[in-house]
Amino acid sequence: MGSRLTEKGYVYIVSFGALVLASILLDRWELLLLASVFMFGLFAVAYEQDEPEYSISVNVSHDRCFEGEQVLLEVSISSGSDIPLLEAHILLCDEENHVISSRQLSLSMRPGEIRNFTFRVNMPARGMFYVGDTVSRSYTRSGLKSFGDRVWPGEACLVYPRPEPIRVDWGLAARSRQHVGECPSRVPGEGLEISDIRAAMPGDPVKRVNWRATLRFGKLYVNDSTRDRNIDVVIVVDGLADVGTSPSTYLDCASRAAASIAMGFLENRDRVGIVRYAGAVDWAVPRPGRNQLYVILDRLARLYAVQSFVAPNMRLLPRSVLPPGSLVLVITPLLDDRAIDMIVGLAARGCNPMVLYVSPIPFIEDQLKDSAEDQLAKRWWGLNHKAKLKKLRALGLQVAEWDGNGSLDACLSHYFGGQGFRSAGRSPWQSASRGGWA
Repeated sequence: MGSRLTEKGYVYIVSFGALVLASILLDRWELLLLASVFMFGLFAVAYEQDEPEYSISVNVSHDRCFEGEQVLLEVSISSGSDIPLLEAHILLCDEENHVISSRQLSLSMRPGEIRNFTFRVNMPARGMFYVGDTVSRSYTRSGLKSFGDRVWPGEACLVYPRPEPIRVDWGLAARSRQHVGECPSRVPGEGLEISDIRAAMPGDPVKRVNWRATLRFGKLYVNDSTRDRNIDVVIVVDGLADVGTSPSTYLDCASRAAASIAMGFLENRDRVGIVRYAGAVDWAVPRPGRNQLYVILDRLARLYAVQSFVAPNMRLLPRSVLPPGSLVLVITPLLDDRAIDMIVGLAARGCNPMVLYVSPIPFIEDQLKDSAEDQLAKRWWGLNHKAKLKKLRALGLQVAEWDGNGSLDACLSHYFGGQGFRSAGRSPWQSASRGGWA
């Protein structure tokens, strides 16, 4: 690694030249004595020690966490020779290598010495971050010469969107239940939930005989049960466009909403999948279980807007990604008209699409001025989006409106939890606050 003069060294050179020039112009030769001090300092640089030997290692306590949490960063510096001065900048960078925050260390070390430092790093938003990337620079004892910067890689940390605890009960949507589970439906069949008691018929198994009713009425009665089924749920996140400033962009709020809904269904033993509608369509096949939650969170953490003039074709998705009769929740800001075509295509495919509209206007409120032009543009934008929502509702689709800041639980309960949806046989949402996985 090459060496170079520091700013202090250049100050010595300028001072020496200025004093020599002043002594000649002013005919004051005593200024040369003062200039000789800077000259000897510059000569001493050539005889100072070579670059010291040292190494820096970084260890992060967690490689995955939720947004807003803290991770412990341990930095260990070991020296192989004498280090008069060492400066180290410990960085937190995003996926595009933009520096989010940094810490600076300045220390001197003896040969064989080891220094350990511990920091708490706050993970501000979802996404991939590189924690502990370190840039170091060592100096000679005089401070006139420094050695080139050395870069020590840190560790990657994937930050998940933090889900909001909600509870979604789709037990009345019997026609959407495709696979065996623990949620009772209204379809009679094999199950654990007793729905009725009826007179026995030839072929009824003995294990279903209700002995109490049989002894009371003197006639053989059996129990009827409801078939245990679960739901296939596919969450489609529109990533064609994004607005706002991290960590409060549309995609950040959409990721939190998708994570909350997925967690609610998975805790109910349902099968949940996710589709990213942006550029090249990416998906996770609907599956049950806790591991599926982290598969979805992993994709949501890496979700970003993809600008593309090619409309992704949802018809090319495999049958396993969008099972027939599945419930499809589309999260979209309706910033691109291709999203409306995608929703209509899902309905034509035989799915049961429901739309969670995330209004993009609150994400740009801080950028709007009080001028008449900005207020007129905001009003026109709002009317344009109301026309899009009216078009979706005219097609018979259920649309919920959410501003990204209010309670998602209350929003889903308001739009999808009414008696009108239950009596009409639509797929209802019924939300109630509760605790969830941490």
